[in-house]
Amino acid sequence: MARLSIFILLLAGFLVGLNAFSQPEEIVEKTEREKIVFWHFWGGEERKVVQEIVRRFHESQDRYWVEEIPVPGQNLDMKFYMALAGGDFPDLVNQDDQVVAQWAHSGVILPLRKLVADENEYRQLEKWLLPTAKKIGSYQGKLYALCNALDIRALIFRNDVLNGRDPPQTIDEFDAIAKRSHDDSQSILFLPDDRRLWAWGVAFGGSFYDETTGEVTVNHPRIVEALKWMVSYTRLHGLENIRAFRSTNRETGASSMILDGRYGMMMDGQWRIPELDRSKPPLDYGVVPLPFPKGGKPNAGWVNGNFFVVPRGCRNPLGAWEFMKFWSGFGGNERHAAITATSGGWIPASRKVVVEPSFQDFLEQHPKFRIFVELADSPDQIPTPPVPIQSYFFERLNRAAEEALSLSKTPKQALDDTNKDIQRRLDNVLKRHRADKPRESRTVFSVK
Repeated sequence: MARLSIFILLLAGFLVGLNAFSQPEEIVEKTEREKIVFWHFWGGEERKVVQEIVRRFHESQDRYWVEEIPVPGQNLDMKFYMALAGGDFPDLVNQDDQVVAQWAHSGVILPLRKLVADENEYRQLEKWLLPTAKKIGSYQGKLYALCNALDIRALIFRNDVLNGRDPPQTIDEFDAIAKRSHDDSQSILFLPDDRRLWAWGVAFGGSFYDETTGEVTVNHPRIVEALKWMVSYTRLHGLENIRAFRSTNRETGASSMILDGRYGMMMDGQWRIPELDRSKPPLDYGVVPLPFPKGGKPNAGWVNGNFFVVPRGCRNPLGAWEFMKFWSGFGGNERHAAITATSGGWIPASRKVVVEPSFQDFLEQHPKFRIFVELADSPDQIPTPPVPIQSYFFERLNRAAEEALSLSKTPKQALDDTNKDIQRRLDNVLKRHRADKPRESRTVFSVK
């Protein structure tokens, strides 16, 4: 009983905290429109972008009114489950964590087929989405999330570090530039990030999961090779030197570090491009797809993005669907979605939004952004595997990369251990699922 009381108090405190982030009283229209309660993770200046999208939606129709509520910080999924348990949850959530498959598996979100008017509209949606966007939103062949923006990684570099060379296309060409010696101890041309094995593993020709057999394959030989290559930079610079470099440069951010020369090359996303283009004096820089070794894949990497999900049992699923379409561009809303994409620096989830004049104007202003848009159309941009333990899969692989990069384990040992851990947990969840009641009758806390 004491534990239940504590949980209720925590839940009440959380919901009170949410109210503090609601729209100010003076901007809430006194209206008879149907309310859509919308949770998202954007704060600060980015929240102003969201509020402008909401304002345009309000102007575009007279039936629905969106109450946008930022849910800042980590563990949005935990907060979502708490709200479900308390019975006071939103109509719509925008998220970018690796949760679609596990939320779908646990039965807490609606498949999109339940929201669309008919089978023909659903088929149109499947064709309208880029394949990468469709993958992000799918679980067991069904769409559960509508991707509204894609995040793609590429290689960003200062042209002065090339020393007259062409931009690198292969790993050997990349190493010839990034591993050359230099005298400035405050500058390191390139450092791999443990979160980037997802992208390098695919570029090296590996696969993290076999959907046909259900087998985890994070110790695929090409992924082991990718991690060994990443570790070669730890050995080049020395673990203590890297730790000292990162501790003194942690607060400045990757963009400022490439601007002032402390990084010469980095893997990063399209969101950096408008920021780099605004630099004074102008930065002489370039962008290319990730280099790859012999046997690897061109135009390859890891893709994620922002997506909408609708909680099962929400009060206004049809209103949520209309707002989702307005934001993403589906259903004749491409012109609005192009404006949205340029305001946030996002890659649209459909080619039909990309070709809109306002987005093409944005690409003319930021031509290096175009490379990321083209990469989003590549079949070798692969999201996190769609399994019921998606978040654990993502974080556990990141930990394996960190173990290898810190030299506490060899790349092969780190990936072998990780493969066993992920496969064991996945097998246990699927075993419980087979023994469980039908999904609709299970508690929302069943997949952990």
